[in-house]
Formats: sequence, C-alpha cells, structure tokens
Amino acid sequence: MNMIELHMLQSFPVTCLNRDDLGAPKSAVFGGVPRARVSSQCWKRAIRELASQDEHAQCFFAGQRTRYVVTALKDIFSAKGVDEMKSLALAKLTADAVGKLDDLEKGNVKTLLYFSLGELAAVVDAVLALNLDDNLLAAASGDDKTKREKAEKELGKLINKAAKALAAAVKDAADIAIFGRMVADDHTLTLEGAGLFSHALSTHSTSNELDFFSAVDDAKKDADDAGAGHIGTIEFNSACYYRYIGINLDVLKDTNHLEHFTPEEREQVLKAFLRAAIMAVPGARKNSMFGFNPPAYVLGLRRSGQPISLVNAFEKPVVADKEGYAKPSEAAIKKHWATLKQLYCLKTEREAELPPDNLDVLIGKLLENLA
Repeated sequence: MNMIELHMLQSFPVTCLNRDDLGAPKSAVFGGVPRARVSSQCWKRAIRELASQDEHAQCFFAGQRTRYVVTALKDIFSAKGVDEMKSLALAKLTADAVGKLDDLEKGNVKTLLYFSLGELAAVVDAVLALNLDDNLLAAASGDDKTKREKAEKELGKLINKAAKALAAAVKDAADIAIFGRMVADDHTLTLEGAGLFSHALSTHSTSNELDFFSAVDDAKKDADDAGAGHIGTIEFNSACYYRYIGINLDVLKDTNHLEHFTPEEREQVLKAFLRAAIMAVPGARKNSMFGFNPPAYVLGLRRSGQPISLVNAFEKPVVADKEGYAKPSEAAIKKHWATLKQLYCLKTEREAELPPDNLDVLIGKLLENLA
C-alpha cells in the first residue's frame, strides 16, 4: 500500500466539537483514563465541506449526501427534454430502484445516498435509453391504485437493472472516492474509500465540565422576576487531540476511483484534501465557543506498507508542563515515531513536519515527484 499519512496534534479550549445523544462532548477510555473524543465521521464532514471550497479543486468535490434525491433526478430528466409529469414519474421510479423510496409524496428514500450529479446523470441516461412505454408511465402516475402498482412493479424491474449502470458511470467526485460510499440496500453501489480516519483522542486525561448560563429578558426590567429569562447548563471540555488521517494512493487511482483523472487533476485533489484535512474543524458551537484552532504540530509521511497510528505515544497520558499539553505531546509523538522506525525497520519516501515547515511546504514535500 502506497500512502500519505498525517499525524496531528491539535489543542482546543472550551469546546464541544462533537456531541453525544445527551449533548455532552463525546469521550472514551484509553490507557485506563477518560479522554476527550471526536468521531472520525464528524471530522470527515468538516474536511469534505472545506475541500469543496478549494478554488482549484472545487469541481472535484461535488458529491452530495441526501435522502431527497427525487428532485435532483427530476431536474436532470427535465433538462434532457422530458416533460414535467413524465420526469417526476421517472425520478420516483429511479430513486426507488437506487435507494428504495420511503415516502412517495415527500420524495425521499430510506437511507442517505451519496452521489454526484454526474453519476445521477449517467443513471438518467441509462433509464432514458430503455425507451419505456408511455402508457406504463402514465399508469404509474395515475389515480387507479391497482394499475399504478402493477405499472410501478413492471417499470421498476427495468429501471432497477438500468440503474446498475451507476457502477460503470463516470467517477467524477473525488470526495466519494476518498470518503467512500455505503449503500445497505444495494452492495453493488458501495465504494471503498481511499481515506483512512481515526477518532481524535486527547493525549491526556480529560473530564467534561459544566457551563451554567442565563439569558436575560430585556423586556422584563421592572417585574418581580426581572433578570434571567432562561437558565441552563452546557457541557464542554478542553483538550489536546491526536488525529490520524491517511490516504491510500493505490486505491485512489484504481479503476473504481480516479484512474481516469489526469496526474495533474489527482494532484489538485490531493492538495485540496491534505489542506482541508489539516485545517478543517467541526462546526459545533462555532459561534458560542469558537474552536477554530489549527494544529500545533503535524507529522506528514509518504511511505509504503501497513498504515500505522501513533496514538500509543499517549497510552500513558501526557502530563502538562509550564507550556501546556501541546509541547510534551509533540515530544512524545516524536519519540514514539523514532522508536517504531527503528524497531520495525520502517522506511519513508518523504517526511515533513509543521513546524518548521509551513503548510504549503509540507504539502509540497508529500506530493513531490509523486507518480
């Protein structure tokens, strides 16, 4: 496996980056002590959203995850000259074939689907190529329940087969190639992602704290109960996290992913992804707690072999010194990496550190002379 790996240390004060079902910051026990945690899924969404804003690679990060796929399909059918009623009927039947419609009226499927417009357009083309019978389509849109269900069943069989063309459609979304796609109802649409993501864990023992807050009612200045119009509590924590992100370069450029991209296009994708992976921050409580802190330290590696996490550098919790947690965490990860390299005879093609490198230099080193 040829890959690029990022090992990051990132400190956040007074934040709730990723909440559990009770609204508290997520946590985990590691090394026998409680740690702050941010799920990989939470951080992946932040990375995907930031990468989609990159001016040079914006068009490649075009995937959309939604249950409301009928509207998108209907618009594509209409854009190809199909009339309004027929477009809606075809869109519903196609959505049902791909993701199983949950509610015909609302036009949503049972589970989130992750497709690009290019992939949906390929499915639409495959369905139109069937030249479906207009009488059947009219029956599928009609008021007669018996005829409608019979027509839907007959058309569904045909469209379901054509929808499999998605597996051979143009793979124009780099984000789907990196983050992958899982479709429980149809494994043929599942795509393994080229990206590898750990849950972020604090390098030290962390406990959640409570913030008591009150909201003042401006209009109740003279009342007996003047003052607080609402009171409550919010949980938060403060932590220095270790994060791992890797990308399998072999998977990224195979036939099921971005083989058809030019080397220049794949480089633009990687630049945008690596930059977003380092700079993205989950947006939870972004206005009230403002957790937009970039990493204090990044170790970037390009190498072949088995992916390796450096989280065991922190199995023994780091103890803060006069400089806080970031510096002793940096010392621990450097020592652990040096030990692993020697113990397991690990080789690297490229190594870069931020600091002393800046972000552009680090990314440039990791992509230098990349085949």
